[in-house]
Amino acid sequence: MTTRSSLPTPFRLVLRLLAAVVWTVLGLFAYFVCQGMFGGYAQIHSHLLTTLGMIAIALTGGIAWIVDERRPHDDE
Repeated sequence: MTTRSSLPTPFRLVLRLLAAVVWTVLGLFAYFVCQGMFGGYAQIHSHLLTTLGMIAIALTGGIAWIVDERRPHDDE
């Protein structure tokens, strides 16, 4: 099994760019859900998209909170 540090540099660059694109698309989806842009379109199952988007936003916030709570803080 190879580690990330042993991968060739161009391959790591492609992975980072791909990750940036995926996170951007997910961020835009979260923004669209928050703005209600999927509301009222029965043909695309807007109620399902909105529900999934809100669950994803809540899970992301929960994961960020858990990760932050596990980190050691200098002020404690």
